[in-house]
Amino acid sequence: MKHSPARVISVTSGKGGVGKTNVAVNLGLSLVKLGKRVLLLDADLGLANINVLLGFEPKANIGAVLSGQSNVEDIIVSHPSGLDIIPASSGIVEMTQLSANEQLALVGAVDELAQEYDYMLVDTAAGIGDNVLYFNMAAEEIVVVVDPQPTSITDAYAVIKVLSTRCGIKNFSVLVNRAPVGNDGRNTYAQLSLPVSKFLNVTLKFLGCIQDDSSVTEAVIRQRPYLELFPSCRASIDIGRIAKKIADEPSARTARGGLQFFFRSIVEHSG
Repeated sequence: MKHSPARVISVTSGKGGVGKTNVAVNLGLSLVKLGKRVLLLDADLGLANINVLLGFEPKANIGAVLSGQSNVEDIIVSHPSGLDIIPASSGIVEMTQLSANEQLALVGAVDELAQEYDYMLVDTAAGIGDNVLYFNMAAEEIVVVVDPQPTSITDAYAVIKVLSTRCGIKNFSVLVNRAPVGNDGRNTYAQLSLPVSKFLNVTLKFLGCIQDDSSVTEAVIRQRPYLELFPSCRASIDIGRIAKKIADEPSARTARGGLQFFFRSIVEHSG
């Protein structure tokens, strides 16, 4: 039976330190628990953190694929949680600026994976660097992670502005992380959506919030997903609700979705 191409969702943020990677990991695991096949791409190519959060040391990473030393199938880590992961390198400056040839190598590398997953979640770096823009442009859907800090809201606005004005992207989902306990995150969303609606020609969708939860910090220390360690904590319940919302909604760009489209789009925009 032929499957539809994987639905590609980028998880991004304007500011570092808002819990973006933790959101990507636990969102992916939540989708796995809904019976979905999930591939998680660590696209923070210079400061990889997914393997740190999940407590494993990859034998090889995406750099080996780009150099021709490995096939992408050989570097995929099948984590006990049920997630499949394409690890990135960490602390290698050259990995933060991919050449067109290296991006093309990624395209060829994923051809065999195109039908094997329901979702690919792309954990981008924070900010508005070139690779961040490329990965977001190529994704079918963009989830902007923001927390209640004013700097986070300001930087989220900045990344939405750049992606809309420079890249022509008009639709974004917003996920509020670390919302105060008992708060639904809509106050933070309103602080972001107000200037966006006033100054930018884009559509924002409120995806939901994850409440502040000490279990998240404990899970980071233990290098395990909080959804796995503390399935009944506030954060786990919230991320599960968000995953179900995503799974219940149709893909935004089904006609041109999939891993192949994702990586080819990166190459097309590299020039």
